[in-house]
Amino acid sequence: MAFERLLKGFADFRLGYYREHLDLFEKLATEGQSPEVLVIGCSDARVDPGILTRTRPGDIFTVRNISAMVPPAQIPPDERQHGTSAAIEFAVRGLEVQHVVVLGHALCGGIAALVDGERSSAYASYDYLSTWMAVAQEVRDVAVRELAGKPSAEINRAVEQAAVLSSIVNLMSFPWIADRVAAGKLRLHAWWFNLVEGQLYAFNPASVRFEPVRDVAVPPTVAKGTSLSSIKPERLIAVAAGKPAF
Repeated sequence: MAFERLLKGFADFRLGYYREHLDLFEKLATEGQSPEVLVIGCSDARVDPGILTRTRPGDIFTVRNISAMVPPAQIPPDERQHGTSAAIEFAVRGLEVQHVVVLGHALCGGIAALVDGERSSAYASYDYLSTWMAVAQEVRDVAVRELAGKPSAEINRAVEQAAVLSSIVNLMSFPWIADRVAAGKLRLHAWWFNLVEGQLYAFNPASVRFEPVRDVAVPPTVAKGTSLSSIKPERLIAVAAGKPAF
């Protein structure tokens, strides 16, 4: 039934939303895309960036992978396949987006597997998952060490949020991102969505915490003149303060 719903949904889209917004689709077809925001989100079926932000086609350029990870820049570039890095490069250098949002979320299966490590028999035989999740291995190790004895939900949340900030740090390892941030042309944002309570949290460098978003005036995590000193890996564990909201 799930597959049939896809086809039924497309038929409804074509006869409904598409016809209602025909002018928008004609503009996108003739003028191309010009999104101002790149969202790097998780592949989790429960956390769709377009649905969460109620955006229209053409509004956001989206990259989705396991746990919304950004790997560090490969310098100098090699000839391996770098899918996430290529998508980020296209959005930043090609489309010239003005904002990059890394959107993590609660109850992330990839992060849970990373935290469990070798004890996670469910994923032990997978070919690619552990290698990919190693992008956040450093912050995972900090959280597990510093929160030893704490409830697993609190440790997982700490790693979920720390992994988002680790991706922000990795974004700054790409020279063409760092240059645009320094020039005031690009702003980086670290967000975390609690799907249980339906609340979005944004990282505040001043408090070194993810704080609930109450209005639309949310400052960027990294903009022109922002110091990265407060979000180095050894400081990320500060986001785990307090009990999880789920």
